[in-house]
Amino acid sequence: MRNFTFAFILLLIGINSKAADNLKIFTQPDIPSQEVLDRLNLKMMWKAFSPMEGKRDGYHDVQVSDSQIIAQTRSGTIIVFNSETGEVIWKTNFGKPYQVVYNLAFNDKFIFAVNENDIYALDRKTGNISWQSTFGISISAPPSVDKSHLYLSGSNGRIYCYALPMFKKNGEFIGYEKSDFYNRTLKKPIPDAPDDSVDFNALVPQTTGGNPRLRGPQPKIIWEFQTRLILNYPMLLTETIVATVGLKGDLVALNIHSDLSHTTVPANQGYETDKAVIVPPSVYESIAYIGSMDACLHSFDLQSGKLLWRYTIGSTVHHRPFITDEEIFVTGERNGVAKLDRETGIPMWNINNGSRLTPFQEKSDRMIAANSKFLYTLDRSGRMVIIDRKTGAYLTTWDIHDFVFPVVNRTTDRIFLAANNGLLICLRDRDFPKPMFHVKKPVSNEPSTPATTVDAPTPDANLKKILETKIKEEEGVEKPLQELLDELTKKYNIKFEINKKAFAAMMIEDADKKPVKAPAADNIPLAVWLTETLDPIGVTYQPVADTILLFPSAKPMKDK
Repeated sequence: MRNFTFAFILLLIGINSKAADNLKIFTQPDIPSQEVLDRLNLKMMWKAFSPMEGKRDGYHDVQVSDSQIIAQTRSGTIIVFNSETGEVIWKTNFGKPYQVVYNLAFNDKFIFAVNENDIYALDRKTGNISWQSTFGISISAPPSVDKSHLYLSGSNGRIYCYALPMFKKNGEFIGYEKSDFYNRTLKKPIPDAPDDSVDFNALVPQTTGGNPRLRGPQPKIIWEFQTRLILNYPMLLTETIVATVGLKGDLVALNIHSDLSHTTVPANQGYETDKAVIVPPSVYESIAYIGSMDACLHSFDLQSGKLLWRYTIGSTVHHRPFITDEEIFVTGERNGVAKLDRETGIPMWNINNGSRLTPFQEKSDRMIAANSKFLYTLDRSGRMVIIDRKTGAYLTTWDIHDFVFPVVNRTTDRIFLAANNGLLICLRDRDFPKPMFHVKKPVSNEPSTPATTVDAPTPDANLKKILETKIKEEEGVEKPLQELLDELTKKYNIKFEINKKAFAAMMIEDADKKPVKAPAADNIPLAVWLTETLDPIGVTYQPVADTILLFPSAKPMKDK
């Protein structure tokens, strides 16, 4: 039965691949007429052309950042546009043509591109190559990045985390971003430059070590973890967690600063959707939204490890969920688009469809853009269907099937239409001259607080306060670990939990019976004292919500 299920999953992937091939059709669409734009109350902001190498070429991916459009062609050209004016900021070619497999990834400073099995980091301001690396692993999904880390998914089911190199304005390499991993292992921070002197406009360094596939300072491996999953999708990143969803619906979450090479920090051990996941999940802060072939959308809190809600769509979720601060739009294969309350999963539409009421707009198949009044969606034939955002009511249709490459704008209200002859146009509703952001970034007038001295991931407010409390303790006697934890629970009102699954994965039995001797403490934070207590027996911890989870270290400190 399992073999049949897996074969069915592969069949669906094949069907999706065939659908993706339709995106390669070469067309030469006309610029929308003023009459059409007036009917739809739209204004054309700009039009631009990306250079193409003939009908074989076309767009591979087009992504919307805050102020930029980042496009990649199948031949390997990367073009960066100003999202409001259409001005080409830069364009570049590198690597071998027609070796593009995965979408681009980017953070505030770099764009990361995969060509064959090499990864290139390009400066977002100039397009210069800051470094090039080959990792010696077969990558199975697009890379994921945050400010200081690069995450790769291997075909072997392993997740790899690398520290990104940092540069000064003159291109001088200065080290890596500070990391809890290095703090715990080296007991000192990695070199870090002051904020006013750091710039990532790195010059192209000389070839490294005589290997033409290595240029510049290389990313530094921090940790790796064997998930034993089929990894096809970009990872989900929060401030403290990196999570991945396997093809069969399994979910694994890890601490981004983990130095535990064989230890997971699972959000919920054993959690999985009932059936396969065939589209990438979405994330909002620490909440993952996973659509599945079980005809449900799952809302999962990666920080607390709890399933918040599950909404039955009625058919396979076949497009990545579209998220705003208050809503989530999801599409069922046979049902159409539904609007749900993001926090509760409660349907927000009740649409009259002749003889029945339904929470789905059945004329729509996927979202491509939205403003506060209207949703711009596509039907299965490539026509734009405009619907009322508040009620879900159908308003009008516009035939744009010649714009075969759908650009989904998850960032602002601008509408982008693309065709494989290189044409890219930007439209907006005439009532919205300024871009409207779907996810608003928090704005604080308070001065930034210094980094916490607690060498552990951030817990909830109460547990954080307890961990930062300075304590005095006399040197203890050797006793079983569980006995010490019970004493600390009574004394400091802290809940502890030993992750027995993680210890079993390292073939460590009876972790609760490990003999431990607590050292003396003289006015130091409880968190620091816990680290000093657990390190010698090869145990580390992570605060999650109101509980401290215990895991095995890669190696006991006394053996290092």
